[in-house]
Amino acid sequence: MDGVPGISQCSILPNQSFNYLFSTNNQSGTYWYHSHHLIQYGDGLKGIFIIQNPNDPFQHFYDNEEIFQITDWYHIPVHILLNTYLTGTINDPIPDCLLFNGIGQFNCHLYENCSFYRSIIQTNSRKRYRIINTSIYSTITITIDQHQMKLIEMDGIYLNGNEIVQSIRINPGQRYSFLLHGNENSSQNYWIRVTTHPFIQFNNQYLQSNHSTVYAILQYNSNEFLPSFHSLHNDFHLIQQSILNGQHFVDEINLIPMNLTKYEIPKKKVFQTIILNAQFKGGNPGGMFFNNEMFIHPRNTTFLSLILQKNQSEIHWPSTITIKENEIYDIIINNNDYSSHPFHLHGHHVWILSQGKSNEGFLNQTQYETMNFNLNNVIYRDTFSVTPYSYLIFRFYSNNPGIWMLHCHNDWHLQIGMAFVFVESPKLIQQTHSNLSIPDKCYK
Repeated sequence: MDGVPGISQCSILPNQSFNYLFSTNNQSGTYWYHSHHLIQYGDGLKGIFIIQNPNDPFQHFYDNEEIFQITDWYHIPVHILLNTYLTGTINDPIPDCLLFNGIGQFNCHLYENCSFYRSIIQTNSRKRYRIINTSIYSTITITIDQHQMKLIEMDGIYLNGNEIVQSIRINPGQRYSFLLHGNENSSQNYWIRVTTHPFIQFNNQYLQSNHSTVYAILQYNSNEFLPSFHSLHNDFHLIQQSILNGQHFVDEINLIPMNLTKYEIPKKKVFQTIILNAQFKGGNPGGMFFNNEMFIHPRNTTFLSLILQKNQSEIHWPSTITIKENEIYDIIINNNDYSSHPFHLHGHHVWILSQGKSNEGFLNQTQYETMNFNLNNVIYRDTFSVTPYSYLIFRFYSNNPGIWMLHCHNDWHLQIGMAFVFVESPKLIQQTHSNLSIPDKCYK
């Protein structure tokens, strides 16, 4: 049960309530929650979900922590834009601006009447920042004037803490934690910048928001004055380099998980390799297809109901596959599209075995079988991106029975079918949830 309408539950109707009861088990880290009904979370139906770890291996390296929630923002409600988008008369709508913890700058003069989010840090202190990109479209880069960031967490997974950076590139749905060391003696404040990357169009032209950067302030102690406006564009070269790097490898690379047993790839033979060829087809409005099938949400029932009420051991539905329990699966995504796609897999973290650069081409089964993977220090996360006209290979262990969606976290693309569903261990679902009361139909 993870909240996707038509998959594990019916939509929660107006004036209804629904209680989620779950265990975090041994999970910890930075997460978020949002509506999965149409494109609602683009209008704000979302929030941050932090699972604290009493045995945090970095707890002695910081004094306190703070959350940065970054989102793109549309001045026309996105549910209105969606109706136009689905008619095929517009491309992916470009956001008007960014918000930094709900605050942005639009039609204001930076020197006079703009509002800025302020993050207060004490001199010579150490602070943990958790940054979450809750956008429906925007890839972003964050920089902080004259400060470096030590990365310690990625999508709820501890990193080894050896990567110190001046900028972080974050795709929709991704999360990072970093440590920041306050200057020993600072009499000034500093700009924090978050810039959205340009948006590529079907003709290989790039467009940008009218207000592509949101500013915040790293404020030392009680100094409430603004940072120098002469330094407003100090990190321009870092941002441009991040954007350029992102056109080749969309995600941050060289991020090594902490040496923990639970992050290691199980020493078990691969049970099955699944190739997913992603492609946009058609027009007015067209759709995003996996293996020539476009995912469509069930309207008046759920996959969970079909398994429990109809006693089905397999779900026959476009872009859906049944997989066995406690097996190793390698998934190849070939992206035959001009745009990169940030994917999120519900219910699992995955190991990124290989990630092609933009325009590197696609993989078939024969090519895959000739590849030698480095299985040490493999990137382990739950949201990952595939570059244009290229491929990505990820591995996961089917040790969590459920009905799990793999989908593009560019939410415009999800609305036109860019999703695939793994029905994991349906017989175990039937055994463990036989007493669960699930309606046969969502609406009478």
